[in-house]
Amino acid sequence: MGQFSIIRSFENFASLGAEWVMWLMIILGFIMIVIMIERLMLFLKSQVDVASLGRELAERLSEGEVAQARERFEGGSSMEHRVIADGLAQFHKGPVFAEQIMMSTLTREKQRFNRFLSYFGTLGNNTPFIGLFGTVIGIILAFKELGLNPKGGLEVIGPLIAEALVATAVGLFVAIPAVVIYNWFKSMLKERVGNTEFLMRIVLAYLNEEGGASRPAIVAKASTKQPSKKLDDFEKSLESEGKSPRLDEGDRPSSEEG
Repeated sequence: MGQFSIIRSFENFASLGAEWVMWLMIILGFIMIVIMIERLMLFLKSQVDVASLGRELAERLSEGEVAQARERFEGGSSMEHRVIADGLAQFHKGPVFAEQIMMSTLTREKQRFNRFLSYFGTLGNNTPFIGLFGTVIGIILAFKELGLNPKGGLEVIGPLIAEALVATAVGLFVAIPAVVIYNWFKSMLKERVGNTEFLMRIVLAYLNEEGGASRPAIVAKASTKQPSKKLDDFEKSLESEGKSPRLDEGDRPSSEEG
């Protein structure tokens, strides 16, 4: 039984050539195109005019039409529609509760729009190394062939080195678009999150305004009732002692006293 050699095993593996590495990168690139089309359709289908949407939301809330505003946002497929619809559904529970509901919905929507985007980043970071692996295999084969034919020269190793460099080129050809697509989708996602937070601030502003307007009214109502209650208690205490809470004519101070 011969001794196991890692180098010999890798040389046997390298004898498969670098072509399978290129096919692997082509398959990964095809998957990238499919995911890109699916994500692009989602982003385009859920695109909204956030400026007009914000004006409409502010107008309805200023007129107290919370139910109509909720109907306007319900059923939408965009991140902005879903987050604001959930917040308006809890409008009556106050700003703190509505804000937490909108933040949780925003987190869920980020996950929906961020799905599969990590594939582009992973592909862009690792495909050049996969191509480099194919290049290393090609160079190993080239030098191995040169060892078998010492007088062959460039005619022997030239095609093998060219094949090795093609593997690197294919890796870069897949990696560069993957990085561009990843950054593009990330910037669009950041813009959607910013638009959603803009609409959330409108909802919370009207919620805080409504809460601030109702609290002074309650305090004023309580302050008008409390003095009358104290006056009634004072009169009852005087009556229990046999005294009248009102002054007689003789007890009133005369305006003529100097």
